[in-house]
Amino acid sequence: MQLNAIQSSAWFLKPAVCVALLWVLFSSIAKAADGAPKMKDPNTWKWNDPQDLKIPGMHHGTIESASMKRTVGFNIYLPPQYEKEPARRFPVVYFLHGSTGTESSDAGLARYVHAEIFAGSIDPVIYIFPNGGAESGYRDWPDSYVKSETLIVRELLPYIDREYRTIAQPGARGICGFSMGGGGAMRLALKYPKLFGTAASLAASLEQTAEDFGGDNCFRHASALSQNDRDRLYLYFVIGEDDSLYLRHGPFLKYLNELGIRYTYVLHSKVTHNLGVYTELSGRAMIEHLSRELARNGSCP
Repeated sequence: MQLNAIQSSAWFLKPAVCVALLWVLFSSIAKAADGAPKMKDPNTWKWNDPQDLKIPGMHHGTIESASMKRTVGFNIYLPPQYEKEPARRFPVVYFLHGSTGTESSDAGLARYVHAEIFAGSIDPVIYIFPNGGAESGYRDWPDSYVKSETLIVRELLPYIDREYRTIAQPGARGICGFSMGGGGAMRLALKYPKLFGTAASLAASLEQTAEDFGGDNCFRHASALSQNDRDRLYLYFVIGEDDSLYLRHGPFLKYLNELGIRYTYVLHSKVTHNLGVYTELSGRAMIEHLSRELARNGSCP
């Protein structure tokens, strides 16, 4: 009975949406990741990438990472209500960029967040766009200064809660991302249920088995969740049929069914690994899902 209820919560969308003017309208959103040059040497990565993105409410900041002994950049979107209501605190969503990216490469999603808030479609929310390293996988690398997981969960997250008017509780904190960032977002949400209350992904680079990375993967972390955390979580996945990461989703979603963890699965036909297209097709729906989950968790006043 429980399995049937969970399966009924996983639904499929195949919208036929014209995106011919996508790059003209949303020039700040990253281009296709297929064929993107790999940057395996961390010394070639740009850890602080301030850019004038011309997005209302967007500000660039830096943090001094003790774990990596370097300055790391981030972008933060503050809703209009942040300045207008100085006594109010806000929920937070972290968006993790894809492979070869920076804090500025994939931050165009903030345009959609701002539009949704302005239209009254979602409650005001803060969005954080960290620089997780071009090819880090959002993991701590052994024998290397790359400590992207520590950066996110032990350095940046407390810094944001300390310096900005956030609601510093798990139910008021979400995480999402694209490709490498989508896989990272899912893994961190499942690994740290006391930090994140909801998660979503666009074309997530999910692990393929429970043995990957010595057990530090979505499969193992999902199975380790308490029953309360399994019942609370409601995840969101978006993928294209022609995306190279499409086949990674089936095994993990089947495993979520077995564990009784709810999710929405959005499948687009004839879509390859392209952040701009995913954002145009499903960006608003993903943002609204995260907003609903934050509100359901009691984060919004």
